[in-house]
Amino acid sequence: MEYLQEAVLLGIDLLVLVVCSNQYYKLRKNCRALKDAPQLPIDDQLSDRLRNEPDQKLKYAVIRGSVTPIGTALRSAMSPSVTGVLQTMTLTEHRVARAMFGFWQEEKQIIHVSANETPFKLVNGKQGVEIISGLSAELLDMDTVYENYEPSSLTVFDHLFGLFSGVRQKGLQTTEEMLRDGSFITAVGELELDDTGVRLHPPSNGSPMFLTTATKSTLLKRLEEAKSSTLLKVILSGTISAVLIGLIARKIYKRKKQEWDEEKLRKQLEQSRATRRARMRSAVTSEDQLCVVCIVNPKEVICLPCGHVCLCENCAQKISLHCPVCRAVIETKAAAFIS
Repeated sequence: MEYLQEAVLLGIDLLVLVVCSNQYYKLRKNCRALKDAPQLPIDDQLSDRLRNEPDQKLKYAVIRGSVTPIGTALRSAMSPSVTGVLQTMTLTEHRVARAMFGFWQEEKQIIHVSANETPFKLVNGKQGVEIISGLSAELLDMDTVYENYEPSSLTVFDHLFGLFSGVRQKGLQTTEEMLRDGSFITAVGELELDDTGVRLHPPSNGSPMFLTTATKSTLLKRLEEAKSSTLLKVILSGTISAVLIGLIARKIYKRKKQEWDEEKLRKQLEQSRATRRARMRSAVTSEDQLCVVCIVNPKEVICLPCGHVCLCENCAQKISLHCPVCRAVIETKAAAFIS
């Protein structure tokens, strides 16, 4: 297939275009939702505001406050003096792997992730809002409270094994992150009033939940920048797809045009040959010398192995399976001259 390379590139580019388009529409939806989300202070009037909403809910809202644990706070495993409400421990393997063309490049692979959380709320003065499922937030700003890298001690066997396997370990990195109590953060999600008080949890309409140190305007600016960057990728991928489709269409058109020109030339040559043969034929032809198919042109072709001279050259091009006289299988045909 002469345009296989372009077709493969087009398939890859269309896949990139679909991914970027989905990401763009998601970012655009998130930007609109965040723009329309009201920013509410955590005060005595918050509960009254929610009572006036349908089902005592706000589908998407923004609040700001200080992180305060409900009960006992989590204590850092590596830095015991640090306490918080959300904790993640990540073990990452650093290694070098053989890439294309034999080059070696550094890679990182997460081996293990553990997470812990304790109930907490955002507090402003005496009022607070409980945060539900904080670890499920799409954007979660936490502090790195511990980070340690331990290089691997490789033996000669490890080096030889890595040379043949294409992967060699460099070391292990342990990272602990926590959302500290007392941090002043912005929370974006669904606000709900129930018997226990006001809670904020991941939105039921599919919008993302955010727990970030950035303000609403800063967060919105980040999303707008990401949306603009993704839109450029969509435009670039779409342009490349259009160019590749144009190249493939041009090649297909050129091939079809060549086939049309060849077919036109073939028909012209056939017509020329038919005219030339008609001039060479005898003006008077008896009925038993006429082609048994068209009964117009004289018999000019013999069917083998049956030996019947029964076809003109025009009809011989259309009949290739069975002799029209005896229905025997035609193995070959040859020109015949009747005197």
